[in-house]
Amino acid sequence: MKLRLSKQKISSTMLISMTDVIFLLLVFLLIASNFASQTGMPIRLPGSRTSERQTLQSISIKYYSNNQVFYNEMETNLTELQELLKLDFVDSAQVVRISAEKDIPLQQVIQVMDLIREAGFERIFVATDAQRN
Repeated sequence: MKLRLSKQKISSTMLISMTDVIFLLLVFLLIASNFASQTGMPIRLPGSRTSERQTLQSISIKYYSNNQVFYNEMETNLTELQELLKLDFVDSAQVVRISAEKDIPLQQVIQVMDLIREAGFERIFVATDAQRN
């Protein structure tokens, strides 16, 4: 019994081994996962030259140097602020925007941020003005 052999040209796409393709996909996924795993709290200090507009701001807190606190344009104090935050909490995807005067010590701003986190919010942004030259 004689077998017939054909001398057809093999295309170049058939020469790529499956292990090479899997290796390249694995390398791509490892590199892409490094970008996705970096987390942090976006914060900009007063006088920033670059600014980023946040559009999903649902709750606004303004903190002035004379210890005045405004919660959505309503004057309050720090003890009432936590209760107001707990009442308005719907889910952790809500955004809280803090606007503090630049003369306020950082520790006081962090205390306000702690109150916000204790109420259940996770997304906190610190507002700044564009730095003027």
